[in-house]
Amino acid sequence: MKKYMTYLVLFITLFLIGKTDVLASSSKITITGSKTVVVGNTVKLTVTLSSSDPLGSWEFDVKYDSSKLTFVSSTLEGSTHALSYVSNNKTKTKTYTITFKVKDTKKSTSTTVSIVNALVFGFDEKKMTNTNGSINLNIITKDDLIASYSSNNYLKSLSIDGHDLTPKFDKNTLNYSLEVENDVREVTVNASREDSKASVDGTGKVKLNEGDNIVTVSVTAQNGNIRNYKINIIVKELNPVFIKIDNDEYTVVRKTEELKIPSTYKEDTTMIDEEEVPCFESEITGYRLLALKKDDEVTFYIMNEDGTYTLYEELKFNSTTLYPVEPKDIPEGFEEIKVKIDDKEYVLYTVDKGFPLIYGVNVETGDSSWYRYDEEENTLQRYVELKEEEKSNPNLIYLVILLGSSLGVSIIFLILVYARYRRSYNKKEVQVEQVK
Repeated sequence: MKKYMTYLVLFITLFLIGKTDVLASSSKITITGSKTVVVGNTVKLTVTLSSSDPLGSWEFDVKYDSSKLTFVSSTLEGSTHALSYVSNNKTKTKTYTITFKVKDTKKSTSTTVSIVNALVFGFDEKKMTNTNGSINLNIITKDDLIASYSSNNYLKSLSIDGHDLTPKFDKNTLNYSLEVENDVREVTVNASREDSKASVDGTGKVKLNEGDNIVTVSVTAQNGNIRNYKINIIVKELNPVFIKIDNDEYTVVRKTEELKIPSTYKEDTTMIDEEEVPCFESEITGYRLLALKKDDEVTFYIMNEDGTYTLYEELKFNSTTLYPVEPKDIPEGFEEIKVKIDDKEYVLYTVDKGFPLIYGVNVETGDSSWYRYDEEENTLQRYVELKEEEKSNPNLIYLVILLGSSLGVSIIFLILVYARYRRSYNKKEVQVEQVK
């Protein structure tokens, strides 16, 4: 019995050793890469030869359908043919890349890239049993690809930490509002997409300023369609200051960061109803301005010394910035007309349908003057009115004519004298030559 058991153990041991030798002498060649490619695009595939034992030499081909793919490049030794060996016993893997361009197949189809004619030897020069790999490529046209994309650009949820939106979130509702106290200067916006293939932008921490803050959360579907969800976060104003002008009530703007301050003006402060508010002063014009808001529209008003307010507007021309004001005296013969400048009507003055005049303060110099306005070129030219005696005094004209005539006679006289001198000088030179 012991004898039979000894033979049995020896047989099993020899079988396992032989089996292990077979397994150790195997190799495989795999092809990996994107399995979906678009017509006209390129696809880069990775070809990997591997074994658990050291490799010695190998040879194989990459087979493809030339009616659907065009060879572009590869790192194989011969385009689509591999032939190589190693000089050490440490190489157990070898990687190549091969690139194809997908031909215009007119319609979606598929094709296979595979390994054929493989012959692999170990470093011990023994032939290995090899497994040849392949990859199936799905070729899709651009139209079919776009048609396959998801168009879902809805949000699954939308919220702000510690606050409730109005109205309650619904994926079909795009506009929301939220009012927070004046000391809230940052909120965290959260959102999740309904479709995992979509992308979401606009979430996270958002800085706030006093007044309206529009936060937009955008959802982009896989096909590129965008849906925007907007939240108007209103930060309450700190003790709002009201001013009444011509039966209209305005609010003094305290948030100056987004204001476009008029030319030559600098920010300062002033007191209104025992509240400190921002104002704007110019050393050139001498005006002090307040930014006032009504129905979300912000305008500037001059603070007059008598406590009244005057609307302040600037007109920008070629090289002049003008604040139009009502003139005290209108040049004789000129009549009022209404002219549109920057889509707003202004009162100008004209005579005989010539270039109209506009009166105002030059913001850069502080000077008040009349200007001629060229409507076609939108330019200004300084206008100086002649005094009445200058217009009607004929002696002035005669004086100008007399002075001009005298100047002309003097020039002619000097020319004649010079010509006579030159003739006399030339004659003397001739006489001297004759004497010599």
